[in-house]
Amino acid sequence: MADRLLKAQQQRKYVRDLWIFLASVVAFLAVVRATRLLLSLVFSAKRISAAVDSSPHATPPEKSDPEAINKQQTGKMCLRRLPVALGSAFRVLAFRLSIPIGPGSKATVAELLFIFGYIAVMLILCFVDTKGLNFIFWEDRAAHLASCQLPLIVALAGKNNIISFFTGVSHEKLNILHRAAARTCLLFLWIHAITRASEGLPEKFDLTHGWMRCGATGLVAFTLATILSVRPIRNIAFEFFLISHIILIGIFLVCGYLHTREVEFGDYIWPALVIWAFDRILRGARLLWNNRFKTSGDHHECKATVELLSSDTVRLTLRRKFNWRPGQHAYVVLPTVSTLPTEAHPFTIASISSKLDGSEAAFGEERDVTFIIRGREGFTGRLREHAKDRKTAIVPAFVDGPYGCPPDLTRFSTSILLAGGSGVSYTLPLLLDIVSKARANKSAAKRVIFVWAVRDPDHIEWISKVLTEALVAAQPTQLQVVAKLYITGPSSPTAEHQHSASDSDSLGSSSPESPTLEKEGKLPFFHELQIAHGRPSVKKILQEEISCALGSVSVDVAGPSGLSQSVARVLASDITSPLSVLRGMPAVTLHTETFGMTK
Repeated sequence: MADRLLKAQQQRKYVRDLWIFLASVVAFLAVVRATRLLLSLVFSAKRISAAVDSSPHATPPEKSDPEAINKQQTGKMCLRRLPVALGSAFRVLAFRLSIPIGPGSKATVAELLFIFGYIAVMLILCFVDTKGLNFIFWEDRAAHLASCQLPLIVALAGKNNIISFFTGVSHEKLNILHRAAARTCLLFLWIHAITRASEGLPEKFDLTHGWMRCGATGLVAFTLATILSVRPIRNIAFEFFLISHIILIGIFLVCGYLHTREVEFGDYIWPALVIWAFDRILRGARLLWNNRFKTSGDHHECKATVELLSSDTVRLTLRRKFNWRPGQHAYVVLPTVSTLPTEAHPFTIASISSKLDGSEAAFGEERDVTFIIRGREGFTGRLREHAKDRKTAIVPAFVDGPYGCPPDLTRFSTSILLAGGSGVSYTLPLLLDIVSKARANKSAAKRVIFVWAVRDPDHIEWISKVLTEALVAAQPTQLQVVAKLYITGPSSPTAEHQHSASDSDSLGSSSPESPTLEKEGKLPFFHELQIAHGRPSVKKILQEEISCALGSVSVDVAGPSGLSQSVARVLASDITSPLSVLRGMPAVTLHTETFGMTK
């Protein structure tokens, strides 16, 4: 009897200790984020002021900004840059060194630290103070620790969650922690089930009771959901994974609640159901608000235009009245294209909500919400075929968003935007936003390099138009924009669009005030818009641009995992080492767009 009383006290105690630990981690990350935001506001204001102040008495940036570079002192050790060097060392170690954890899967040191730290804490709390690992103490404690984590697991999967709000880590980057926590929870539930079954179930706890059958059914459903969520299945049949996951987890939560309620621990489960319902209500409300419609002539707000840009890529354009930040994504619902009319698929918004001239759209004014979508299998394949049949089509469309916590590039002196394939939908709006902010005198950016590697030369026509508009808009500012397009497929770009990307002398060689027209009726010719056939040398581009930067550098990458890994390897080399930073090389921050584990 004494052991059972002690067992019940320990279960409550260690569940409480686990939540105190998790709350402390979130609080620490929230404090770090708040500190970074405060410092960013202080230094960003100084950088922007220095960038727009053309008076001869303006404060030299190296006097007010620890990240500013004095090229005359490059090569000399400067202890004033020690904090910047330590920050660079931390970023290299935590976020740029990746470790294989399965076929085609890698995780950064920071991700593995959180995953294994979480598992270690769970194991310690499960088996500590068990009188020589006496199973009486840990057989049920494993179930308590696992069940109390269900609200956290559901929150990590939600598009609207308080963890992202406090930490600034967007929901898609939290997905790896969602999977790790869920699999740890499943392991602990099986420890509970196997231990209980192996010692023999007394009549009070056998499977003749409905609440026990609910427990077994829920565990089977959770196990199936975990098996069907492994990376190969998600990649091959994502729509099947998504539907099965929702159904199986729903069964698990309902059955789990009925099971735990019998022993008066249902309060472990119902908060998870509340969190899930809250996320769905918010998404539903945002869906209704974003897609409120009115009929005016032939215009209808719940429609979208589908255009075929190349043999495998479409552009989806909606007219809506909401704001978003460059780099954010949204969920698109196309009832006539999807297998199920309620399917929602995430895509990065490839346009900006402001105007290139720096002015903001008026309240209630419609904006083009554009998505660049590559057709593969499933939904995107059907969308591509839909566009092929009609070239340009109008379809019913709804959008839920925006979501994500993209970086603010206005505080960086130099931004290097690297994209492969459909990853351009992430880097293109970042470029347009930098130009727009420069026109509005709200940016410290001096130079932005846009690099896109794409297979099909058919993309040249539309991307050249967008980039030319950006180059024209940047003319009145001090911002220097260089765009490099690489056609990697067997077909080379046409001669009329071919600009040499190998001629380094062309970088900034033309006066931005005087673009020349190739032919009447065609786009103006800029030396800063270069098109070449072949693959870009990521290492060469990064080394050249980082070495000549005069302040902090942001590198933003989106596209195939191989591209992200190549960039991370270069930025983990000597060019960003603490010693190089101490000797005058700029601090470099890497931002990688990713849905789930793609590194």
